[in-house]
Amino acid sequence: MYHRRQFLTYGARAALATLPFAGCVTRPSFLEDLSDFPRAPLSPKLGNRTVSRVALTSCSDPTMDLSLLRDVEASKPDLVIMMGDNVYGSDSPKDPQLPSLREAYGMLSAAPPFRSLVTSTPTEAVWDDHDYGINDGGGDFAYKQRAQAMFASFWNLERTSPVRQRPGIYRAFRSGPPGQVLQVILLDTRYFRDPLLPTNERNAPGKERYIPHPPSSEADVLGAAQWAFLEEELKKPADLRLIVSSIQVIADGHGWERWGNFPRAQQRLFDLIAKTKAQGVVFASGDRHYGSIHQQTIGVAYPLTDLTASGINKGYRTAPGTDWVREPDTNRIGDGYGPINFGLIDVDWAARTLDLKLAGVGGTVTRAHRLAFGDLRP
Repeated sequence: MYHRRQFLTYGARAALATLPFAGCVTRPSFLEDLSDFPRAPLSPKLGNRTVSRVALTSCSDPTMDLSLLRDVEASKPDLVIMMGDNVYGSDSPKDPQLPSLREAYGMLSAAPPFRSLVTSTPTEAVWDDHDYGINDGGGDFAYKQRAQAMFASFWNLERTSPVRQRPGIYRAFRSGPPGQVLQVILLDTRYFRDPLLPTNERNAPGKERYIPHPPSSEADVLGAAQWAFLEEELKKPADLRLIVSSIQVIADGHGWERWGNFPRAQQRLFDLIAKTKAQGVVFASGDRHYGSIHQQTIGVAYPLTDLTASGINKGYRTAPGTDWVREPDTNRIGDGYGPINFGLIDVDWAARTLDLKLAGVGGTVTRAHRLAFGDLRP
């Protein structure tokens, strides 16, 4: 099945994707209302306010200390985006009820730092593999519809939410008055993703678990319907666009999960930004258990930057007495940051600049990079 799919055109994939739901009388199972499922507290509505500070979190195991979420709240963001691995519940992928995922959501729901943050600040979320239900999982996960029902129920998504209307959790919104419009595009890098290509040299630098598909391969990340959605969103007017991907978009020096494992899809993403003339694009990602800032300048319409913030309580092993991570990478700006961290994007609408930051314990900024709006346009 995997090899056959490689040779389907994007249009054919789009047609196939609609077949199971065409003419359905009953709602698909992923729209099921899990009335007894754990839920996050209700979050304030963002409305149409100006967003000058976005906080970014990922990799928050609810069996561990979540106190860094208090520092996230203390930073007083206008918006919080939880970028995946918000729980670690991928231990029961053979059980269709996904009991470990239910248990993990229950623990997060009861955690005081999480409850305080979400009740005080508008909060949005995407998933990564550990809240999708299977480690490094993709579109072939048998129980992904059940995982989507859990996600929608936990995050109190309304019946009108796109997540309750179609496969996948991708969606978008805009906020702010003219001249200060922030568009947030939340991608789903799990539900439709083709299989990864296993490494031929396990634990070798740059080949630790996976290697890139050949450039000629049509192996994909988003799926036809989500590509069409993304193109339409990029055509909408906005002054600044934050595209959230649970896995790293720009990083190129490691053999773990990243967009670079799907080179044709990665270039398609860059080309779509150029094709739509979408200005103001910045990426945010999680997953890696360390923070970093990456920038792509080749094969793109203008420099594209990815702020990786990871994680709330999943730190990276660093050399004694250091906090840096130096994986080989041609696109990283400075060193990676190994200790627990969260991300901040500070927008100065008057100066037309934004600062990408990594903050550690106590909210101390440990890495930063400034971008000018004028540089974020074709």
